[in-house]
Amino acid sequence: MQDLIIDLVQLGFTHNEAVIYVTALEFGPTGANEIGVKANINRATTYSVLESLRKKGMITLVSSEDQRQYRAEAPGSILTLLELQQRELQKRQMRANEVITRLQVFYNQDSAKPKIRYFERVTGLRAMQTEYEMLDEDMIQIVGLDTLKKLYDPAKEQEHARELKRKDRKVKTIIATKQDVSHLDLLNNFEYVVIDPDLIDIKGEMTVCGDIIAVEIQSKTIADTARATLELAWNEAVRLAKIGQEE
Repeated sequence: MQDLIIDLVQLGFTHNEAVIYVTALEFGPTGANEIGVKANINRATTYSVLESLRKKGMITLVSSEDQRQYRAEAPGSILTLLELQQRELQKRQMRANEVITRLQVFYNQDSAKPKIRYFERVTGLRAMQTEYEMLDEDMIQIVGLDTLKKLYDPAKEQEHARELKRKDRKVKTIIATKQDVSHLDLLNNFEYVVIDPDLIDIKGEMTVCGDIIAVEIQSKTIADTARATLELAWNEAVRLAKIGQEE
């Protein structure tokens, strides 16, 4: 029975609703007191939950000669309940789209201003990475190896890399270093090119994903400019890397 309770809760029932529904299903038409005693739920809560289930169409109130009784609807009613909830959700989504359109009028008045937030330490970096993971756009970045090593947490970076790979996100990274980076596991799922820091001396890191620039400047104009810059840097880095290999 406990497994059934857990399953019903996962379908959207409260714990008490699940317990009382299963109890009423087992008893057949029964008074609220008997259901409450069997379910080990106090009288006031039992009546409240029965009323909630009645509104959801999972319990029917029936009359007998001496008392009001409650009858559980057939289990197939769960599908009907879910369909009704889905319709209600669709109505809310349509309403939300209307409200968002109206609210956008106020939001646009300030949309040209960059939104700046500051992230510190490794925990801040992970928070920023989580936001990147929620977006659909690919990423492009340039980073100095010293910076990469300071921020590198193998467990967290692998978690980030796995999530990007799961969502089939593409990441292009330019790394300025004289060292071998092939041992860095986090680069396994990324497309990267290594250039000599004598050519481009990068002390920090810049990443662009959607309209967000790492550190973060959230502005389409600035993000588009930074993205174009990084694309040019990427193409040039690939060219320089090929020249270095040929030499």
